[in-house]
Amino acid sequence: MTQETSQAVEAKPGALFLVGDVFAEFAHHEGVFTVSQLAKRIKSGAFPDDAGSGPVRITLGQGVSLFDVAFIRDTLDRRGLGDRVAIDDQALHTRAGREIAHKHRPENVLISDPRPVGTDWYEADLLVDAGNEVMSDHVTGQHMQGMLATEAARQMFIAVAEQFYLPTEAVGSRYFVIDSFSTRYRNFLFPLPAVVRCHVLSHRSPHHTRTTFHCALSVTQGGSETAGMDVRFTAFDTQVSHAKETRAAQRSLQDGVALATAEAAATAPVRSGVGAP
Repeated sequence: MTQETSQAVEAKPGALFLVGDVFAEFAHHEGVFTVSQLAKRIKSGAFPDDAGSGPVRITLGQGVSLFDVAFIRDTLDRRGLGDRVAIDDQALHTRAGREIAHKHRPENVLISDPRPVGTDWYEADLLVDAGNEVMSDHVTGQHMQGMLATEAARQMFIAVAEQFYLPTEAVGSRYFVIDSFSTRYRNFLFPLPAVVRCHVLSHRSPHHTRTTFHCALSVTQGGSETAGMDVRFTAFDTQVSHAKETRAAQRSLQDGVALATAEAAATAPVRSGVGAP
């Protein structure tokens, strides 16, 4: 997936980041550890060192789960270092729920609960789990694949619509259909903290069974936009959408049967008209 530009990522002096083991290539940068690397350093007595005063603060990057955080804290506690290291894992406790993210497995949810930051403006933390479905078969280099940004934006506009625009009683009972979805990639997205933003440009309900939306979204990291999206979609009443989908499926099946029949007739061998002597 083409990216327009790339940015070198430098950890700020004194800043430490923890990323999932799947991002070991990115952990070559100073100030970045994978979960396994940090646990090994703690067990060997090499972390934390004696430089500086006060607790060492670790910020979570991508690919780290609450299970990983518990593992690191247990490792610290066993060496009596629990009060020397502070791990900021608040974002992991705010992962969006199943009803608004429209995902059945928590590791496939890529955003925190959206929060309003202005009129028709919302933002959420990007939360990439190492077991996410998009991560299952494509990790190359130090950056994360662009489809993670696209999927995070998709989850974001659904969650924003569910949480802030649709009737409370309708949450989880709407069927979302994308009318158009354009994405532009501007920078590499690295396994560091990132924010997904959504600006609802317009929304209207021409009928009680549907609401249409036009949204602009972005994924930003370190103050720079890594990807921007423009999307138009419709939230349908589930019963209405299922009826429309069933009719469309029947038409598609009929068209498929007709095409297969025509292709079979076109490729059938021509029988000879000469009879046996």
